Amino acid sequence: MAFPAPKKPARDASSLDRPWEAGDSIPAPEAIHGDGDSAWALWNEVSQQHERRFADTAPMTLPPGMRHDEPGWAATQPSGAAPLAPPARKAAESQPLFTLEAAMLVARRNNRVCPRPERWDAFTRMLPARKTSRGTLQPPVPPTGPAWDVTPPLSKRLCFREQIEWAEGAGLLENVLAFMQAMSEEDWLHIGED
Repeated sequence: MAFPAPKKPARDASSLDRPWEAGDSIPAPEAIHGDGDSAWALWNEVSQQHERRFADTAPMTLPPGMRHDEPGWAATQPSGAAPLAPPARKAAESQPLFTLEAAMLVARRNNRVCPRPERWDAFTRMLPARKTSRGTLQPPVPPTGPAWDVTPPLSKRLCFREQIEWAEGAGLLENVLAFMQAMSEEDWLHIGED
């Protein structure tokens, strides 16, 4: 049977420099609580001293470095007047007719993942190889054949996106879009299908 250790007497104030030992009481400061009217008056005095350091703000007449004759100071139009003319738009010819975003919209419409294997192989045959300094680079290979059953839908979708990007790089985006739009909905694999 274990007996509790005897308690040590509390240390006196002169022994606060000694290291603490197990069983010693933890010294605590003596707090004097003194709020009231005098504390509030002290707070107000300190706050006013702080505020006196800052000058009153005044509205700025001119931004620094700007003259009165600059166009930024032109007369403004009242709110009830006719609206200003909208800025001219860029010419339609400057924007490409067939974009990667448009192709991806077609490829993902109705939760499409990719073409089914027969159509995907036909799609892949449209993509040309690229000639590089190291030789010929073939387009991404689709997971058709035995790989079809073990490839998850997200991987199939990513592979199909890579092929569309490949077609864009080869300048065949118009042909790819026409091919995808000509496919029936049954030719596509959709999310949730096998």
